[in-house]
Amino acid sequence: MTNMIDTVTAPANVFCNGMDQMSDGRLLVAGGNYGSDTGLPIVNIFDPSTETWTVLPNMAYARWYPTAAILPNGNIIVTSGETNCAGCDVTVQEIYNPSANSWSQLSGAPFFFPYYPRVFVLSDGRFLVAGTSEDPIVSEVLDLNALTWTAVGGAAVDGGSAVMYLPDKILKMGSSADPSTDTFASAATAYVLDMTQTNPTWTQVASMSYPRTYLNSTILPDGTVLVAGGELYAYPEYIPGAVLPTELWSPVTQTWKTLASLNAPRLYHSVALLLPDARVLISGGGRSVVCPDEAGTDQLNAEFFSPPYLFQGPRPTITAAPTQLFYGQNFTVQTPNAAQIASVSLIRFGAVTHAFDVGQHFLPLSFSAGTGSLTVRAPANSNLAPPGNYMLFIVNTSGVPSMAATVHF
Repeated sequence: MTNMIDTVTAPANVFCNGMDQMSDGRLLVAGGNYGSDTGLPIVNIFDPSTETWTVLPNMAYARWYPTAAILPNGNIIVTSGETNCAGCDVTVQEIYNPSANSWSQLSGAPFFFPYYPRVFVLSDGRFLVAGTSEDPIVSEVLDLNALTWTAVGGAAVDGGSAVMYLPDKILKMGSSADPSTDTFASAATAYVLDMTQTNPTWTQVASMSYPRTYLNSTILPDGTVLVAGGELYAYPEYIPGAVLPTELWSPVTQTWKTLASLNAPRLYHSVALLLPDARVLISGGGRSVVCPDEAGTDQLNAEFFSPPYLFQGPRPTITAAPTQLFYGQNFTVQTPNAAQIASVSLIRFGAVTHAFDVGQHFLPLSFSAGTGSLTVRAPANSNLAPPGNYMLFIVNTSGVPSMAATVHF
C-alpha cells in the first residue's frame, strides 16, 4: 500500500450519483447534481486501472440520488432518483447494456420509490427493493421477465442501511431520513427478511446498542456485519450527536456486540469499505443542503478499522488461487493452512454511498481440505454472483481471515 491519495477530475458533476462495478471491473456512475433535488441524465465510466473516464450515452431521465446495480447478465439497472424537485422521483427503471452501449426503459413496470433504494438481486434472478435512504417503504420485488412488482415483507419497517448477509437474507437497521428536512431522533431497531420463505416477513431482531441515522454497514469475511458511524438524530451533520462506537452483528445469534470507537464523526456522506486485507476503510462525512461546511463539518480524512478477528492469532495464507472463476465448477486454492480452514467466502468489490454498499455480495462457499490445498465449489450461477471482481477469503478455526485473493467471474 502506498498510503497516498490522487484525484482524477470527472467529466461532469457526478455528485449525488448511483454507482456499481461493471462485469469488467470498471465503475459505472449514473446521474449527477444540477442542484438540490435536481438531477442530470449523465452517465460515465471510471476505469481504476488507467484512472480514466469514458462518457456514455445519457439516460432518458435526469436522476439525483439514484441507485445503480449490476444484474446477473452484466447489464446495469438504475432505479429512482429525483428529477427536478423534492419527491419528483423517476418511476421508470432504466437498463444499460454494455455490449450495445445503449439504454432501455422498463416503461411497462413503473414504480415510485423515494431516492437511493436499497436493492438486491435474489437467487432466482428477481430484483428486490428492500428499503430506501429517504423513507420507510413496503418492500417490493420486480420480476424482470414478467415486468411485475410484488409487495413482500409485510408492513413497512424502517432501515437506513441494509445488507444481504447471506443469499436471499437481508438485514436492515437504523433510520432512513431526508437530509434536507428531517431532524427526528434516530432508531436502533434492526430487522431481517428471509426471501427463501413461502411468505417472507420482516422480523425484528435485537436492536443495536446505539440509535443511528446515516450509518454504514459492511459485510466481513467471516459473515458478520460491521456497523460504523451515524448519529443519534436524523440531522445530517450534527456532530454532538455522532455515534463513535462501532458494532458487530452476528448472523448466527442475530445479536450485536459493541466494538472500538471511531476517531472522527462519520455522519452524512461518510463511507465504509472492506479492503483486501480484511480491514475496513472508513472515511468522509460532511456537508448537506441544511449544513454546508461553514461550521467545519466536512471530514477530509480516513481511518482504518481492524476488526477483532485480526487480533486472534496468525493469519492463514493463500499462496495461489485462480484469477478467473467459472460458475458451478470446482477450483483449487493453495494454502499451507488447509487443515485449519473453517470457511471460505467471496465478497464482491464494493460501491458505497449514502449509507448503502450496493456492490458487496457475500457468498459462503463449500470446500474440502487436502494436503496443502482446498477444493472449493464456485457459486452455481450469476444470480448468486453477478459478474465482476471479488475478494476470496479463507478463514481459520480461530476466526482469522487471510489476505484476499482477487478473482473474477
